[in-house]
Amino acid sequence: MTLVSEDEAEPIHSAIIRKEAWTQDPVRRLRADADRRMKEGPWSVTTDRPKGVDVDPHEYYSEAAYYWPNPDNPSGPYLREDGHSNPARIVANQTALNAMCDAVFSLGVASFLLDNPAYGKRAAAIVHSWFLNPKTKMSPDLDYAQSIPGVNNGRGSGVVDGRGFVRAIQGMEFLEQTGNWETKDQAAVHKWFEEYLRWLLTSKNGADEQKSGNNHASWWAAEVAAVGTFVEDAKAQQTAFTFYKDYLLPRQIMPNGSAPHEEVRARSLRLSSLNLEAFSTICRIAQVRGRGDLWTVRSRGGASISAALDYLSPYLVDPKKWSKEQAGDIPYDSLDFLAFAGMGLPDKPQYIADFRRLEHPDSAWISLIDLLVGRFESAAHQTRH
Repeated sequence: MTLVSEDEAEPIHSAIIRKEAWTQDPVRRLRADADRRMKEGPWSVTTDRPKGVDVDPHEYYSEAAYYWPNPDNPSGPYLREDGHSNPARIVANQTALNAMCDAVFSLGVASFLLDNPAYGKRAAAIVHSWFLNPKTKMSPDLDYAQSIPGVNNGRGSGVVDGRGFVRAIQGMEFLEQTGNWETKDQAAVHKWFEEYLRWLLTSKNGADEQKSGNNHASWWAAEVAAVGTFVEDAKAQQTAFTFYKDYLLPRQIMPNGSAPHEEVRARSLRLSSLNLEAFSTICRIAQVRGRGDLWTVRSRGGASISAALDYLSPYLVDPKKWSKEQAGDIPYDSLDFLAFAGMGLPDKPQYIADFRRLEHPDSAWISLIDLLVGRFESAAHQTRH
């Protein structure tokens, strides 16, 4: 699979059946999250369409967060105020996309790990509504994402809106193993993601995002790696892994671990952590594919993901120490990179310790991360004894 190897999935499933102690709390939270998702959705881009915007109803549409009307020219092009989100911007499709991805992940994981066919059937229905139903499906692109009124109808930065697909893919991979998803729908969804991958690799927006030089380029690569894995496109996977090694790490991370492109932003700590989340997603996908060496890559200048983690971790544990601008909270449900890094770099146990120290929401995503960490520590304990 993409983020979870077969060597992890079945042992976790077996441990849950045996009711091993380290599985109990994550399973309780996973089940509660899946039960809640059973009552939500399905979602579609075709509902709640933007008024006054001439875009096909199947096209995803969103507006950029940090752009506001010009007080001196209200009907003119919007102006940027970094770090200050415009609450009046159009985000209905973005909200629906994130909710759909979270639900598919939660229900897909729960259907496999908790042996509950009802979860799988609900996940399949949600997937069908978003990706396959001719009346409600989304077109496989983000051409109109993060539009700026009066400036453009979509831009490269909108690719980051699709980062939730990474979790949805992992949910669907679990779903595929349960027998609760029709084979023809599986094939059709793979076809959808083949087209989306082609868009990521060949469109102008995809190219702009790849060249952005900050966390947006990192998430472009993470999406390419995840989608490439899902559709079994080895060339696309390698494109993402090589891009991380040769471009992202050496051009974004300084030898001391800082990320200057993120630190000049208004939400500098949040964006620095978001960038590391993308890095760890790429490294984790590579590790599952047998490429654990990506965790230990160093640039010629001495930059490494370990240096970035060592630099940022103290501020995640105590954000008050961060002296640079930070408008807004840290997304604690996105700090999985500490857990992934701890499992990818076994000689750095402090990363998992830091992950456990941090506040986390009761989400299916964190529940799975806890199960992965629990299995990792359990396996390590058995090896030592």
